[in-house]
Amino acid sequence: MQRSVRSLSAALARPTRAALPRAVAAASPSALLIAQSSAARPLPPARPPPACRCFHAALVRQAGASTTYSIGNLSDREYHDVSDTTMDRLTEYLEEKLEEVDLAGIDVEYSVSTCGKSGVLTVKLGDKGTYVVNKQPPNKQIWLSSPISGPKRYDFDVDHDVWFYARDNHLMHDLLNRELRELLQDETIEVDLGEQEH
Repeated sequence: MQRSVRSLSAALARPTRAALPRAVAAASPSALLIAQSSAARPLPPARPPPACRCFHAALVRQAGASTTYSIGNLSDREYHDVSDTTMDRLTEYLEEKLEEVDLAGIDVEYSVSTCGKSGVLTVKLGDKGTYVVNKQPPNKQIWLSSPISGPKRYDFDVDHDVWFYARDNHLMHDLLNRELRELLQDETIEVDLGEQEH
């Protein structure tokens, strides 16, 4: 029954002298009615081909592939080397940059512990709040307390040479750049922690 309906529909759609009589003769009366009704229905309009969407390869990579960071297995010596470099660069940059800012109550102070293994950087921005950044040798982390986003604990990714927050995979220098630009209304702020992304 199904086969006779299909062959009859095809014959009605494209009748030829030989095919049409053979298909009609072979079909039952009910198949003939179904075939006629389906042949009488208009065909749906042909769909146009999909529009070509062209993206630059770099944009596709950037949009689709976000870097995932992982906690590096640092020795104590490696941790102190990289964290000291980070704290020194951050202190030096902020001292120089904040001298240019005309804001009451600005102060940058870095104090090192008596054993020389730990250090605390305090960045006072007057009535806009205070940042505290400190080394945490037992965890091999750098902790940052922000007046905007609160406390975060950053781990070091050895492969990418960056300090990242494991909960959201965001980088410490990105957070500082974004928040300091907003607080100080200065888009030229560019914190450089001596990291090199690969």
